[in-house]
Amino acid sequence: MRRMIGIELRRSNALTLVLLIVGATVAALALSGNDWHTTWTRLSYMHGSALFLLLPLAVAGGAVLGRREKRTRADELIASTGRPKAQRLLPGLLALGVAAALAHGIAFAAAGILPAVTGSYAGVTALLWPLTGMVAMLGGVWLGLAAGRAWASPLVPPLVAVLALFAQLGLSEAGGPGGSSPLRNLSFLSQPPSYDWEMIAPAVLLGWTVLGLGLAGAGYLLATGRSWMPRVAAVAVLGVAGTIAAAVPGTEQKDHFRVDAGAQKLVCADGAPQVCVTAVHAYVLDDAAPQVRKAMQLLAKLPGAPTRAAEWRADKVYNFGDSDWMTGGTTPPEPGTLAFDLVLDDNKISDALVENIVVGAGTYWNGCQDGWDTVAGRAAGAWLMGTDKLDGVEDGSERDPEAQQQVQTVLAALRAAPEKEQVRRVAAMRDAALSCEDVDQVAILTGKAST
Repeated sequence: MRRMIGIELRRSNALTLVLLIVGATVAALALSGNDWHTTWTRLSYMHGSALFLLLPLAVAGGAVLGRREKRTRADELIASTGRPKAQRLLPGLLALGVAAALAHGIAFAAAGILPAVTGSYAGVTALLWPLTGMVAMLGGVWLGLAAGRAWASPLVPPLVAVLALFAQLGLSEAGGPGGSSPLRNLSFLSQPPSYDWEMIAPAVLLGWTVLGLGLAGAGYLLATGRSWMPRVAAVAVLGVAGTIAAAVPGTEQKDHFRVDAGAQKLVCADGAPQVCVTAVHAYVLDDAAPQVRKAMQLLAKLPGAPTRAAEWRADKVYNFGDSDWMTGGTTPPEPGTLAFDLVLDDNKISDALVENIVVGAGTYWNGCQDGWDTVAGRAAGAWLMGTDKLDGVEDGSERDPEAQQQVQTVLAALRAAPEKEQVRRVAAMRDAALSCEDVDQVAILTGKAST
């Protein structure tokens, strides 16, 4: 069998298909930007989403091999041999299917050198994701081979590729814009994780694995069957696999991903005050620590300033439509701890990290459902920085001239007070923001609120 598989690897279109798969994967990763260079989570997602394009290639590659016998007019001669049909086809099925699957896996391993060099956190499910894709690639090849054997026209390979592509497009839009449907689970074009500590849920990987096995089983039965019974069985296998793959993962973003405790584990820099980031972002710790400590020095102007800083973490998966996420996070900081966001851009911390930490006197990520007062927060941050405005903080108000004017008015009123009173007001505003109570923080800074 090994010798026959080797012959099929040389005789078939396996090498061409492998080159196409690797080339398409490289192109997909290159066009997706640099998000995947430093984190296994993003690499796994980008590589897995490439199946949207790779699966049609696999189906087309299988169809090319499937029509070989009729194209070379050797079908009658081969059929006259005494070997069973399944035995004749198995070397070709294994050669092309395994070649496509290994090409998908090797492409991931090669790309994984980059996040491996950074020492990025690697979750188990993130590393298992490519295995589901390998099963799907094998299934696509076998299903395409069955199509090529059924109809030997040269139009079959491009036709099945287009059908596979548009089928995934249609399934990914099932339920309409903003809706949800179990049918979306049958497409490999999935929504990305919102945060790097969100890992793909095992149920999703299970669903895609079952779908890949269903494609492989149906393709094998259709390619090797000589009567109507295997064909009916193929439809049944595909139907059962599709039903399981659609139903098991769920329909919400919170069903498709889970918070990985290992990715959220804190990694701390040497020195004091202590600065910690999540394990999944440990690659920027050395760059972030000096800026975070600079921000903490500014916050130390206030009484009761935090003595430790830790990157904020969520206790649940972001679900589209949640209103409390982009304002203050979901978890309040521990007493004495400053919660901050790294404000990553192209895998690098923002040049305005200090400004993003001192805004709101260090209460941006306060875990409050209503978030924080942008006018009061910007005024307090500018006061701490000793500037007239706070650049580099994107909270929406930077595009609102009226809000910017309000910040200037509040800042002027704050600075008009005696120095000790200024400190007292900013500290009171900070405490009000951390309390999550409905308090007029602008009034606190301008001295119009009772304390």
